[in-house]
Amino acid sequence: MHKNREAGHHDTNSPRFAVVLSDTDNDLASVQYALNVVGVCDKQGAWRTGIRDIRVIHTGDWLNKWNPSAEIVDYFMELSHTAPPSCDLLILNGNHELRILQRAEKGEHPHLGEKRLAFIRSRDLLHVYGKTLFLHGYPTCYLLKFLQQIKNEKKGLNRFNERIRKAFYEGSHALFRKEEGQVLMGNIKKAQHYYREPCQDGEIRGIKISELLKTIGIRTVVHGHRPNIKVQQDNEFNLETPGIRLVNNDNQPKTSLLGAAIVDIKGDVTFVNSREMIWQGGEKKFKNKIRKFLGIET
Repeated sequence: MHKNREAGHHDTNSPRFAVVLSDTDNDLASVQYALNVVGVCDKQGAWRTGIRDIRVIHTGDWLNKWNPSAEIVDYFMELSHTAPPSCDLLILNGNHELRILQRAEKGEHPHLGEKRLAFIRSRDLLHVYGKTLFLHGYPTCYLLKFLQQIKNEKKGLNRFNERIRKAFYEGSHALFRKEEGQVLMGNIKKAQHYYREPCQDGEIRGIKISELLKTIGIRTVVHGHRPNIKVQQDNEFNLETPGIRLVNNDNQPKTSLLGAAIVDIKGDVTFVNSREMIWQGGEKKFKNKIRKFLGIET
């Protein structure tokens, strides 16, 4: 196996950029198109030669929860194992993948096989890169207090995934328990309402969440889970979470045809979508600009 980053381990390198996908829902074509546009992969979906210091992150719901694609799992397994030096692939699980594991425990989805299910089960639930937190849903107070506790132990915020894996994936149930998973993942049905409500101590949740994020060194949060139309939603709750850039990266890539975000170590974000491509004068000019920005040969 290639010596790229494995789920649950510390970051051993700090790539210059992260290319972020979200909510592709079994759609291999949208994944490969986005990775080709930014110059990370060729048109067949394989890593391009000479690529350096790039991390590809998927923030979850990479599979359809009712009919998961074995082809998608195989593709990400291959991409993970063949990553060039200083590059890696980090796949996070969303509610779709957690649901698949629950159903598989009951004997459903036998076409996936144990090897593929083991790959799904071994994925992380969140990732911290520089000043950015990546996860599938919205961050909750509960989640961030847990992260703050881990940070205080000075063992690295990404140790969160090891804790969760030991608590829920290992032991009597080889799956993530839904009710606990929703709390930790931040599966908030009405996020704006949640962030505007007061906590038990009377402080507004959004204010407390901003403070917690800043305390653990986070300035940008990139997530999916709640679809937008064609483009990503930037500064999603600017008033509710002051000082935190909250980015909803789910622009329904299956229908909008192109969706990704580029994030640097400081938390600055550049969007890759069809509207940006039109504004830049078409696909060729857009590809050249994005690849030049990433330091990739055109």
